[in-house]
Amino acid sequence: MPLPNFITDYVACPETGSPLTQERDDLVNEYGIRYRVIDGIPRLLIPTKSAEEEKVRGMMQKFYEGVTFPGYDGIDSPSVLMDKATKSGFGRWLDEAIPPLASVLEVGCGTGQMTNFLGLVSTRKVMGIDQSISSLLLGQQFRERFDLKNVSFVQGNIFTLPAKNSSVDVLICSGVLHHTPDPEGGFKELLKKVKKDGYIVIGLYNRYARIPLGARKCLFRCTGGTLRWLDAHMRRRDVDKSKKEIWFTDQYRNPHESWHSVDEVLQWFTECNVQFISGVPEIGGRVKDETPQKQKLFERHPAGTPFQHVMKQLGWMFTIGREGGLFVLVGRKK
Repeated sequence: MPLPNFITDYVACPETGSPLTQERDDLVNEYGIRYRVIDGIPRLLIPTKSAEEEKVRGMMQKFYEGVTFPGYDGIDSPSVLMDKATKSGFGRWLDEAIPPLASVLEVGCGTGQMTNFLGLVSTRKVMGIDQSISSLLLGQQFRERFDLKNVSFVQGNIFTLPAKNSSVDVLICSGVLHHTPDPEGGFKELLKKVKKDGYIVIGLYNRYARIPLGARKCLFRCTGGTLRWLDAHMRRRDVDKSKKEIWFTDQYRNPHESWHSVDEVLQWFTECNVQFISGVPEIGGRVKDETPQKQKLFERHPAGTPFQHVMKQLGWMFTIGREGGLFVLVGRKK
C-alpha cells in the first residue's frame, strides 16, 4: 500500500526540521539525505541529541519492541475497533470532539489502535508516530487490510520529532511522556507541532492515583509476582491471558516512568500559553448537559482550585488507580 498523498504535508526531516519529498521508496531532505520507507513506514528515527535522553530512549525502544501494547487480539474489523472505543468512553469522546476535516497526530501511538480508529472518519488526515517498529507494523497491517488511505504510520521519537511545526489541528500523546527523561521538555516539543488554536491532549501517570500500583509493584517484586491477582486488571474475565501478560509487563516491569500532578501539568500549560480546556477525569466541574458517560472534551471546563485538585486526586487512588492511574488534560494552543 503506497504512502498517503498527504504525508509530505506533515512529516519533516528529524535532523533539520525541513520539508521532505518522496522519491520512489525514500523520503529526501533538501541536502539529499535519504530516509527509507520500509513496509509502508517511513523510518525517521534518529538518536536524541542529549546523551542522557538517548540512553533512556534506547532503553524504552528496546522494551516496547518486545511488548507491543496494546495488541490487536480479537480486533479483526473496524466495527470491533469502534465497539472497543465506544466501551472505553475516552475514545468515543475524542472521536466526537475532533472535527471531521481535522489533521490529527498521535505521538507514541504504539500499535496504532487509536490512530486507526480516528482514521475511520475518512475525511480526517491521521498520522501515528512511535519508535517501536514491531508495534507500528501491527497498526500498519490493520491500515492496509481495511484500506485506510487517510492514515499513515511513521517511526520517530519525541525529542527529534519528524513533524512540521504548526502543522496539525489535534495532537494526542497519552501514556508516553512519563516514559521520557524530560516530560516537560517533551511536552514543549509536542506543542511546536500544533497549529494556533489547535488542541493538545496529553495523558500522564498521576502522582496520587499511581500510589496503590507502586505499593503492589514493591509487593510483587518481593514475592516474585505470585500475588498478581491483587491487580484488578489481572482478575478481569473479558481480557485474554496474553493481553494480561502485556499489561503486567508494561505496568510493573517498565524500566522508566515518572508520576505527575494536575497542578504540575497546568503549570506547563500556563508557561507555554496553553489554555486549559478539560480533564479526564474532570478536575474542576462539568459543563452544561455533560455527564460522566458523555464528556465534551473540547468545550472549556472550570479549572478548579489546587485544593479541589488534591482532593480529587486522592479519590483517584480508588477509581482510575485500579487501571494504572492515567489522567488526561486537554489544552488549546493560544
